[in-house]
Formats: sequence, structure tokens, C-alpha cells
Amino acid sequence: MADTSITGVARAADADETTSAAPRTTLRATLRTPAVLAAATTVVYTVFALRRHFLFRTYAYDLGIFGQGVRSYAAGHLPTSTIRSDSAPSGPWGHGFPLLGDHFSPIVGVLGPLYRLWPHIELLLIAQSVLVGCSVFIVARRAAPHWWLAVAYAMSWGLQGLVNFDFHEVAFAVPLIALALDAYLAQRWVACAWWAASLLLVKEDAGLTLAVFGLLLWRHDRRIGGVLCVAGPVATALLVLVVIPHFNPQHVYPYLQSTGRQASAGSALSQPWLIPVHLVWPATKLKTLAMLLIPTALLALRSPLILVGVPTLLMRFTSADHMYWGTDYHYSAILMPIVFFALIDALACSDTLARSDTLRWRPDLRPTRWVPARWVPAVVTVVTIGLVPLSPLRSVFDPGFWHDGPRTASARQAVALVPAGAHVAASNALAPHLTDTAQVYLATDTVFAHAQVDWVVLDTDADDWLSHSATIIGQAQSAGFRQVFNASGYVVLRR
Repeated sequence: MADTSITGVARAADADETTSAAPRTTLRATLRTPAVLAAATTVVYTVFALRRHFLFRTYAYDLGIFGQGVRSYAAGHLPTSTIRSDSAPSGPWGHGFPLLGDHFSPIVGVLGPLYRLWPHIELLLIAQSVLVGCSVFIVARRAAPHWWLAVAYAMSWGLQGLVNFDFHEVAFAVPLIALALDAYLAQRWVACAWWAASLLLVKEDAGLTLAVFGLLLWRHDRRIGGVLCVAGPVATALLVLVVIPHFNPQHVYPYLQSTGRQASAGSALSQPWLIPVHLVWPATKLKTLAMLLIPTALLALRSPLILVGVPTLLMRFTSADHMYWGTDYHYSAILMPIVFFALIDALACSDTLARSDTLRWRPDLRPTRWVPARWVPAVVTVVTIGLVPLSPLRSVFDPGFWHDGPRTASARQAVALVPAGAHVAASNALAPHLTDTAQVYLATDTVFAHAQVDWVVLDTDADDWLSHSATIIGQAQSAGFRQVFNASGYVVLRR
């Protein structure tokens, strides 16, 4: 007989409440650890990036350029940069170089409203760390319950390289490509296609990556896969041949040529019979491939998701610019979610990471033999931590990283002398500290021929490709400038 007493009804109500609360509790428990890992990553990288900036280790190329671009968006204009004009002397110096004539990265404009509320270039560094943290959340949620894979991803050398070298539009691609790969593993084909298509807002060459997503989706949904296979290359062609030349002062896509210090992205393609050689030589390229795959015990190669990184590697390794080949800078950041999602996919058939829905649509997967799957997260994490002494984060263990020296104090005094609204020519490491309030040009030996500046702020001890301090000082003095500051190698002149 059913219990119709008040006690029985209460018990039934409690049981229903417990049943409905269980999914909520499980969801909270599932999201808690990814959220903690994402927050911790964001905090660590934010502190690291801001400290580097305060030590004057960020530069006009590229933080200063992006800072001027975001400042333009905040003012309601298309992005321009007077710093970028250094590479285009025939461009409109007075109003700045139109950045959409350099790379097609309109997604950076989402920072414009935030910059309007808080007009500080540090916003870009914080936003970049947040974007990396978001990707950690996505990876951690997919790798559950093996959170160590997410820890290894968060510490991966490619993400460190991104945060260590200023700000770049590729920061937006990192969570977007993670979302696309996560949707693919969840069999949400439409969502995967939309997230992948959004990469076209990050950079013009993303259409080639979009085409690879189309190939992956082809066997699951031919209509969606076919659209991406066609739309990706067509979109890249239109951006490279029509849109960017429209904004470019010389009406060209600058990276199809070899002018000035910019090397052609297609130099190796002019000799297609040498492409196989260019893919493995010089040996720096092999080192990059090893750094990508060895931390995953080569298991990432067992997943077709690794193919998503092929267009990026092809474009880098066929370039004549050696900066693209190695593990420095930000160029490998987009490869990190690809490699780790490929690893997660390759482990999906093991006892520890098995999911019945995955096994249904991935019958080709078989348990790995040469590395027991249960040990993979630990192995990957140990290898990643072992690479830290060779990675940018090693700086945090240097006591000097947390203390200001005499040069840092002098640099702050130098930039503080420049009033708001001034037109100033600044050295590479000083420019980002002035872009919020001043009109900044890069201090080169041709700056006085193209721009009207009233202030010059130089680091005479700088040792980079922009070091022309002696020439610039001589030109400034001939133009009627006088020195108003000189300490620890920093010189300030005003007209």
C-alpha cells in the first residue's frame, strides 16, 4: 500500500529534490577543477606579463602597434598605427598605417569598448592571459578526470611563448580552436563548423585551417564539411588578394613579397620541388616538431586532429623568415590546443579516458601499446615541467625579475616627462608605455623625414634591429632639439 501519510509525502518530496539536485551537484563538481585551473593560469600569466611590461621588456613591435590599433577602435575608427608606418615609409604617416592593410584581424576590435572604459595598454596583456585561461578551461573539461593533462597544457611552451612576447591577435585563436576541437569530440558538427569559421576573424590565413576542419567533418556531415572545404580557401584568397590590398597604402598584401625586413611567406613556394627540403631544413624546424610531439609521447600522431596544425606548420616552414621556424615568439601558441586535443582523442579508447559515445563514432581507435594510457597524463606533465628551465617562465625564479634596477627607474622617469597629447619618437621598448596618451612614432633614422615630433625618448643601450640612437640624437640636435634627461642610458630630447 502506498504511503499517503504526511511523512511519506515528505519523504517522496525529499527523494525528488535529492534526485534533481544530483545532476546540479555533479555539474558543479565537473566544472570546479577546470575553473580553478583556468583562474590559476590566468593569474600566473597576468602577473608574469605585467611584470615583464613594468620591466620594459615589451616592445613597439608588437604591443605598441596593437595598443594603437585598440585605441583607434575605442575611438570609433578603423585601426591605425603610426608605429607600423616605420615599415611603410610611403604610407600615411600623419594618420598612421591602416592595420587592416597588414593583417585581417578585426576580432581585436572587441577590446575597443573595454579600452574605452579603462584606457591602459596593460588591458591587452590581461586580455591575452584571460584568453589563454579560457582555453585551459576547455581543455581541462574535456580531459576530465585527468586534470594533469590540463596542467601540462597550461604550462606548455607554446602558450608561454605567446605570453612572453607582447600581445598578438593569435591569442583569440587559442580558445576558438579549442572550442572547435571540443565540439568535434562531442560530435556537435554544426558548433564545430561555426567555431572554426570564427577563426577567419583572427587572421587571413585561417581559411586553410578551416579547410582541414572541413575534411575532418566530411565523413560525419558531407554538407557541412564540403562548405568548409570550399569556404576556407576562398575566404583566404579574398582577404589576401582583395580586402587587405584595399586597405594597404601600396594596395598589396605585404607578405607575398620580400621587401625590407619582411620576408615572404611564400618564398619557398616559388620553388615547389624544394618544399620537402624546406620542411625539415634547417634543423631548427625539426626541433620545433620534436618539441610539439615528444611531450605527448608521440601519441598525438594517432589522432586525425593533429592534421589541423598542418597548414600552420607548412606556412611557417616554407617561409624565408627564420623567425617562423623555431620555438620562440608566439607562432606556436595555436598549435598547443591542437596537440593536446589530439592527445586526448588518441587516449579516448583507453580504460581511463574511455567514453562510450566516442567509441561508437571512432571505431578506428585502439588502445595504445607502447605507453600504458594510465601513465600518459603523468608522463606528459613530467616532461612539460622538465621543459620549464628552457621556457620563458624560468624568469620568475630569477630574483632580479621581481626587483627594479636603476635602469628600470630611469626608464620610468624618462617616459613620465612626455606630456599627454605629445608627438614623440620612442625606442622600441619605450613606445608601449607612451601609446595610451601620446602620438607615438618609432625612433628610426628616418623618423624626422616622415613625422613631426616634439619629443624623442631613446634607450641608447638597446641592442636590436632598431638601434640608431647616435644617428637619431644627431638629427634631433640639428633640428633644434635639446636634451632634458640623461640617465642609465635613457635620453630625452624636446624641441
